[in-house]
Amino acid sequence: LSVWQSLNCLAWNWTSGMKLAVALGFWQQVTGTEAVLYYSADFLEHAGLESPTQRLLGNCFVGLCKLIPELIAMQMVDQIGRRPHMLASAVSLMVSTFLLSASFYWNWPPIYVVLLLCAVMASFSMGLGPFTFLVASECLGLTERAWGVTVAAAANRLTSGAVALTSVSLYEGLGSSSFFALYGFIGFLSLPFYYTYLPETSGQSLEDLAAARNQQRQDSNGAGAGMESQSQPQRTVYLDSPPPSPGTPKHQVLPTSSP
Repeated sequence: LSVWQSLNCLAWNWTSGMKLAVALGFWQQVTGTEAVLYYSADFLEHAGLESPTQRLLGNCFVGLCKLIPELIAMQMVDQIGRRPHMLASAVSLMVSTFLLSASFYWNWPPIYVVLLLCAVMASFSMGLGPFTFLVASECLGLTERAWGVTVAAAANRLTSGAVALTSVSLYEGLGSSSFFALYGFIGFLSLPFYYTYLPETSGQSLEDLAAARNQQRQDSNGAGAGMESQSQPQRTVYLDSPPPSPGTPKHQVLPTSSP
């Protein structure tokens, strides 16, 4: 019963922090980086690398370009901030994906395809990869953090699975250039979300972030209560005398009894 009660609470009590966490989990994966990670060897083969050894080396190089930027970003995130890292990551991911589409469209040499695949993974790893769930957890209150991160992870994994399962069909149906152009356009659509809703949580403790959220909720609740009170009609309150009878005129003052 407690599980169903918790699910019912989850269905009806979506806070702004939970909505942001789920959106961050969704947008991290919908830009197609899982397809690059899983099928980079196939992309390199279509780009002209016929040797299995060359494809293996290219695939290893792509993996290194995913790991090394994460290690660098970990050392710089507190100095630069979460928001600049993730905005720069989203923009560079979009640009590198569009360039990857152009490389297949104009049949650039395979080395350019390898470098652009590395650029896609490096762009992802400099911000969106390591800091999505960090920001999501910092935007959630203590009582909602467990549910919020769980639902955000579920949305993230479902999106990742959908991208991985549809990549081969989309690649064969659209062609290599249109395939990456599609994910570049999705990356372009993610930019307004990150620019508008992504907060800066660097340099603030969890207690400070919780206090700011509580103050924001109190302000919104106070504004809503003020609007509700203004919409209600004014009523006369009689403190020292009983209310007038129905037959008494509105402006007649009722006498009060002397002590």
